[in-house]
Amino acid sequence: MKRFLLVPSMLLLLLACGNSEDAMTEVDTDVVEQEAAMLQVVQEIGVELGDSNFVFGVIQAVDFTADGNLAVLDTQKQKVSVFTPSGEFIGSLGRAGEGPGEFLSPQDLTCFDDGRIAVTDPFSREVEFFGSDLQSIDTFSDFDARAPFVITSAGTGFAGEQGGFNRDAGIITTSVALWEENADTMKVFFELEDDFTPDFILTRIMKPQAGLVSDGLNLYYSTPESEEYTVMVYPLDGSAEFFLSFPGYTAVTKSDEDLQKDIEAYDYRMQAMAAQGRGGRLASVTYEPPSEYFAVKSLGIDAEGNLWVQRGWESNPTFDLFPQGASEPTATIIVNPELELQDFTFVITPEGMAAFNANPDDYPRVLILAL
Repeated sequence: MKRFLLVPSMLLLLLACGNSEDAMTEVDTDVVEQEAAMLQVVQEIGVELGDSNFVFGVIQAVDFTADGNLAVLDTQKQKVSVFTPSGEFIGSLGRAGEGPGEFLSPQDLTCFDDGRIAVTDPFSREVEFFGSDLQSIDTFSDFDARAPFVITSAGTGFAGEQGGFNRDAGIITTSVALWEENADTMKVFFELEDDFTPDFILTRIMKPQAGLVSDGLNLYYSTPESEEYTVMVYPLDGSAEFFLSFPGYTAVTKSDEDLQKDIEAYDYRMQAMAAQGRGGRLASVTYEPPSEYFAVKSLGIDAEGNLWVQRGWESNPTFDLFPQGASEPTATIIVNPELELQDFTFVITPEGMAAFNANPDDYPRVLILAL
């Protein structure tokens, strides 16, 4: 679940002066770096060699538990390790297998206010639930397709982005839905059908993970797009949906360096799939990375219900703040540029903030940050 840290208003740099759209769309990077509140690394969890509890395989997802501990999903080790904010190992949950509390290929996790931890395992079509004692307590498997690849807690239930396909009809679907406890049916907010072609499959595989978060009243969703800076808002009470945007946004062309990174990421992904005996039908497809940056990279909600949106076109991680009731951003926060965390994924909750790189040059680790 991607939520973002509550920041005191006096630490925010207000970018918009009066009603000038230029003040919002043409940000002076030098000014922002000097005056905006900046996030710094305060703790690091993970080692290259040593205690096996601190040697990660592939960090897939991170979230903070209700009591402020850090839950780290390692998709290579197929388990979730839990640490205190100071970096002490508490214990782990899950293991490889097909029984209760076991995983085939876990993809995401989310923590609930009551202490539960849920892990989605799309290929087993299950979401596994664990208690605050890290013991397996339930398995949710009432899916008509694969379990969601992305999930977030939403009250006592969970929401997720779910994919499915019908080979006979040549159709692939993407949907966003809510599964509530004690509810007979799921609530679908969004559904899209596309042709099942190698070109489309390749494009979908290479897209970043969608942003999905809930504040208990609304579900916020963004799918990576270059043309528009848009966040969809789906009220959980069933009232009309609406969207948030960045005024005057125009797509930004990628640098040659970033285009080359995209191609390298594609080659790495195809090699990994080939090693698993997958991706054969994609071998004849030529990958052409998008020429423009995706507008939105991630989403978050702070303790006051403010929405945080990470810009996809900034080389240094930059977040726009949408206060409750606002349709446009009013402030920004950046990560200290000296940290060089442009390739990191950020996970921020009211209990803390973390960053990780799923494919690091050195070794996997989780960074805990603070203002």
